[in-house]
Amino acid sequence: MVDIAGVLGSMFSLIIVTILGFIAARVGYLTADIRPKISNLIFNITLPCTVLASVGEVDPSTGGDAITWSIVLGAAIFFVMLVAAAVAVAVLRVPVEQRGLYLFQGVLTNTGFIGFAVLDSVFGGASVFLGSIFIAISNVFLYSLGIAALTSGGASGAEAHRASLAETAHTVLRNMLNVPLVVSLIAMVVFFANIPVPAPIMQAADMTGGITAPLAMMLVGLSIADADLKSVLAEWRLWGFTLIRFLITPLVAYLALAPIVPSELALGVFIVLLAMPTGSMAGPIAATYGQDGDIPARGTIVSTLASFVIVPILMLVMTMA
Repeated sequence: MVDIAGVLGSMFSLIIVTILGFIAARVGYLTADIRPKISNLIFNITLPCTVLASVGEVDPSTGGDAITWSIVLGAAIFFVMLVAAAVAVAVLRVPVEQRGLYLFQGVLTNTGFIGFAVLDSVFGGASVFLGSIFIAISNVFLYSLGIAALTSGGASGAEAHRASLAETAHTVLRNMLNVPLVVSLIAMVVFFANIPVPAPIMQAADMTGGITAPLAMMLVGLSIADADLKSVLAEWRLWGFTLIRFLITPLVAYLALAPIVPSELALGVFIVLLAMPTGSMAGPIAATYGQDGDIPARGTIVSTLASFVIVPILMLVMTMA
């Protein structure tokens, strides 16, 4: 399905950029106070440009089948993640008051930052467009059922449930209607309606989107540099959760779906996104809903470090299958 040597080379390149971000943080070029600004730059400008530029790389003759399966798998991926997280919680006997946090960090993954960087490196620009379809669909479930899972346990969860329905609905709607989602929908309209986009616009989108991956990976390096790695790496339950949710689950999913899904590209995107680590926003969002944001924040570091090993393993399995 993919060239494993190329995959390893791509992942190694991402690791190098992450290390550069780590070094930049250590010497003071990157600091925690500018992280929100860079995140907003990526999320609201460079990432949407990446999605728009990817439309031109989808082959119309083969794109229809891949898009159809991307829609189907995009509707399923959230529930696969949620079930996998629930299984991990049960196996690891996570304390009741922490179960919602573990479920949430299992469904809020870093698809937008690391996910698109890996997809573009491994499968090329067309996979970014397919990935945007996955994210557009799964976000509907993430900011509704995902938030419900987060607030499902503990006293703080009960307090969150007492919040006004109007306020909760407003927050969910605001999170769902973000710039990448809107651009993803525009990109799908452009593709299906075969709307010509002026070359200067596509070139500008391609140039701007080109900085998404390096910026995203440097932010990962910044997060690692800011973390107390000694205490984070000692969290055995987070490592067990990462093993079950981010490695075993994608392996089982691939073995189950490979005989069924005819589009190798759509299946590859599904497996890569399924293996993406917990997103950096998991902690802040948890704190917003009155939960302990420290646990998902630690999960972000553990699963991100593990992803540099997990993704090549998954690509190797798909190559050999």
